[in-house]
Amino acid sequence: MTEFIDHIDSDYKKILEATKQEDRLKMHSFHRYYGKLIPAIPRAFIREFTKKGDLIFDPFSGSGTVALESKYLDRDFAGIEINPLSVLIARVKTNNYDIETLNELYDILKSNVEADTDKVSENEKPFCVNREHWFKDFVQDDLVRIKRNISKSIDQAGIDDNEKQLYIDFLNAVLSAIVKQVSNADTMHVFPGRSKRMRRLEEEGKIHINVIESYFRGLKKRIGYVVEILNHTESKIDIIMGDSAKANLDTYKNKVDLIVTNPPYISSVRYAETLKLELYWMGVTKSSKEYSALSESMIGNDKIRKKDHELLQTTNYDFVNEFITDMYARDTKQAKVLYDYFTLMDQVIKNMAKVLKKGKKVVMKISDSKIRKTKIPTGKLLTQIAEQNGFKLVDVFNDKINENSRSLLTARNTYSDIILEDNIIFWEKI
Repeated sequence: MTEFIDHIDSDYKKILEATKQEDRLKMHSFHRYYGKLIPAIPRAFIREFTKKGDLIFDPFSGSGTVALESKYLDRDFAGIEINPLSVLIARVKTNNYDIETLNELYDILKSNVEADTDKVSENEKPFCVNREHWFKDFVQDDLVRIKRNISKSIDQAGIDDNEKQLYIDFLNAVLSAIVKQVSNADTMHVFPGRSKRMRRLEEEGKIHINVIESYFRGLKKRIGYVVEILNHTESKIDIIMGDSAKANLDTYKNKVDLIVTNPPYISSVRYAETLKLELYWMGVTKSSKEYSALSESMIGNDKIRKKDHELLQTTNYDFVNEFITDMYARDTKQAKVLYDYFTLMDQVIKNMAKVLKKGKKVVMKISDSKIRKTKIPTGKLLTQIAEQNGFKLVDVFNDKINENSRSLLTARNTYSDIILEDNIIFWEKI
């Protein structure tokens, strides 16, 4: 294997640092999203490695950071994402809208919601585990009033049938964006929780929730975000809902000019949990069973039944199996987590090799993990897998995570360390 060391004088690192000084698109702030890729990474390397009209791919599209930067830079984009709410957010951030229509919808919807005095029935409220714990009664009622007036307002605006869903999605995505804000959860925390801080503020009378005001303030702000990308409407954006390890990508075979991606981290980064309230409230998961199924489908999750980790399982790669076998002697569940992660990432890497053109590059942001006091050099191991599947290592450098970030500078459980820096890795298809 090519030596995997931090190239502190990397030219690519200098390019990234310069790009970080640029203003970021406001549209990236459409919806809170855990572990989001900083926009400077795709912007820097889309410009460095591609030209207008080229095709960018991301097997872990998330909330659409790479997709949005591709659109802004007039590149086409294709990506995969397993979380339906994430797909909605990413599509909304990259669709083309008419500003006059959005402003008209703002006025119509606001008028309809303010005039809606009909009682909210229990049947109109979505399933949510411990819903009364998370949402005050009046908050639930107001959220329902907004949601039930969206389609009515779309019809009143006279929007063409072919475009109705476009604007319904926009209005619903704004609703999703304020769900945690108007809940009882502490917005300072990555995972939903009623913190001591929130309880104290509530006791002191310092918590003031106004759902209707929050929604329409948020809607007006996000309509403003659209203005930034009004002149970038020619790009083709395809965000596929599915599993990046199993997706059929024949349509894009040997057509991609650059891959930029941020794969999930290993073990107990419960991505679904960070959006739990939104997933339930928006009806994406309609039961505890559906929520658990979505959570368990995500690469890197640690929701594993005891019977599934009793036996040692190994991959096709000895350099990965060393870590799995060592972990199995101390923690059979975490050994299974490692096995699942690298087995699925092996398939993702094979898919990446399938769609990427020869001589083109992959830019990956990934962090090492520490599980049961054992460092798992994730980036290095994925690079070794990539080198056996048609790639060569071009460069790697470490990128310190912003100390003001709440997304990753958070202890994830009792045995996984806080993430302080990422590897930025460059592969080339040979």
